[in-house]
Amino acid sequence: MNITIKHDLHNINWEELSTVFERVQWGRRDPEALRRAYHKSFACCFAYDAERLVGTARAISDGEYYAGIYDAVVLPEYQSQGIGKQLMAALLEKLPVGNIILLAVQGKEGFYEKLGFARLKTGLGRFSNMEGMRKMGYIE
Repeated sequence: MNITIKHDLHNINWEELSTVFERVQWGRRDPEALRRAYHKSFACCFAYDAERLVGTARAISDGEYYAGIYDAVVLPEYQSQGIGKQLMAALLEKLPVGNIILLAVQGKEGFYEKLGFARLKTGLGRFSNMEGMRKMGYIE
């Protein structure tokens, strides 16, 4: 396995990226909407095993104070091999701010804690699908 981390948005197969989200049980994402979201993001990175897209992470930021990390995913068969850590390191390197938040899938909080993140005591979210977020365990 030869993992390469890329930041370039050129030549991304958005359909393939949509499939990555499906494979990690995050549901179907419209490839064109993914393209728009990634192009509007502050920083993006993609993990490849040869030519195969196996993971991604992106961040939005004001470039001064705050950033939020979103869509950090790795294909199931590539998890627990250090790829998520590589993606996060590459993404954090691109962020010029020290205040960074993210949503973690239940059970994966420890992964982010090892990278220096801490659980928030206060935090609220407003989502387009509140019930879906509740069912997935993101909100009470």
